[in-house]
Amino acid sequence: MTKTQIINFIIILSVFTSWGQQYEFGINVGAGNYIGDIGQEYYFMHNKPGVGVMFKNTSNPWFGVRLTGNYHEIYANDLESESLGRQKRELLVKGGILDFSAGIEYNFLPRNPFLRPKRSQRITPYMYSGLGIASFYGDLYKNKDPEKSIYDYSGSAFFIPMTLGVKYRISEHLIIGMESTAKYFFTDNLDGTGLYYNPEDYDFADKKFSGNPNSNDWYTYTSFSIIYTFGDLLCYFNLR
Repeated sequence: MTKTQIINFIIILSVFTSWGQQYEFGINVGAGNYIGDIGQEYYFMHNKPGVGVMFKNTSNPWFGVRLTGNYHEIYANDLESESLGRQKRELLVKGGILDFSAGIEYNFLPRNPFLRPKRSQRITPYMYSGLGIASFYGDLYKNKDPEKSIYDYSGSAFFIPMTLGVKYRISEHLIIGMESTAKYFFTDNLDGTGLYYNPEDYDFADKKFSGNPNSNDWYTYTSFSIIYTFGDLLCYFNLR
């Protein structure tokens, strides 16, 4: 990076931070589901709980830098699938994901109306995306013996979170919100099927994978949150 580029970056950063700073810290609870090579193939069929935390630094009314951490459970059962092939295979997976992401949250209402009297103007829709890293683990079972693990696995992977949400300010410092996130993982092993192979599970002896190696795994999560805000709110909203 040249000296001119560094100076330009500092100038842009100072402009974005000149409106003041607002901070948000929140906790969330919800439910989600994994989408991969075991069980149902619906994108929104939440069957396991999740929890998370969020911290956001907002330096202007449009954008904020957000850090997010979540823990999700993984559960999927071939017997719940509509695919006859999966039903015949009878695999069951149980596990968990601990993930962290950083990115940009965009506010669709740049002139924040939270401190105005109209109740309808307290609502703020937003979107969030960035890059994250996750650590995951699990066990594979056969449905005929769901307590005896036939294969245990663990690993890590990068992922991209894609979030849409809405917030409602109930007081100067307190916000409630709801959001739904789809996480695309750069791995096919959230369920361990990219690592596990047993020829007895299949009709064709030359099949080398227990799932589709050309399709990576997803996780969707819908949650409700409570958020505490602090910082230079009047400067941030330009409402002096």
